[in-house]
Amino acid sequence: MTSCNKSYDDVSGSGDAIIVVKQSGISTVYGYALYAYTYGKFQSVKATCTLDPSKTYTLKINQEYKTNFYYEFSDDEFTTPKPTASTFNFSAVFDNGSTAEFQDEVSAKVLAVPVIKDISYDSTTDETNVTWSAVSGAESYSVMILKGSEVVFGSSELASTLRTYAVSSSTTGWITDFTPVAGDTYTVRLNAYLYEPSGNSYNLQAVSIAEETIVWGSN
Repeated sequence: MTSCNKSYDDVSGSGDAIIVVKQSGISTVYGYALYAYTYGKFQSVKATCTLDPSKTYTLKINQEYKTNFYYEFSDDEFTTPKPTASTFNFSAVFDNGSTAEFQDEVSAKVLAVPVIKDISYDSTTDETNVTWSAVSGAESYSVMILKGSEVVFGSSELASTLRTYAVSSSTTGWITDFTPVAGDTYTVRLNAYLYEPSGNSYNLQAVSIAEETIVWGSN
């Protein structure tokens, strides 16, 4: 969220609650990722859900940018029941002491967990190629690479018609000063996205995730 016309003294905000779908063993499990955005500077952000108003989620700053706070469910917070429609209520305190409240309504729509068909290494081009099956209803995709729990690579948003993506050590998207090492183990994460009506990357309804472990530079 960027704009040269907005003031850092702005005390308005917006929230996005996203249903996260992934596989855990043989079960499909569901959780949430919560995001809050502002053109000003947040001091703190908390959220509650109408499905369980007694539980409060405390969002944290995203990469030291006070314009963006987030909360992502841990593995033990995911559950097997599919979420029902709900509303997340956000309460924000800004650096100047002002407060604001905002909401995000979440429907029960979700995506199936993606299926990664193949991950192969091409020694001629020095590229790792990721191929997947279409996810019904997905409006875009992205590919990430993790070293342990850290995301070290993220692709741009990929069109819903794409079924393959190639990444090399020189592909744009690696974090600063990071180069993948041949023989090291990484996790490839495929994300499939569903937007809210008239939504965009700041208004997601759901994301479904598939992961597969690879050894860089090896088939």
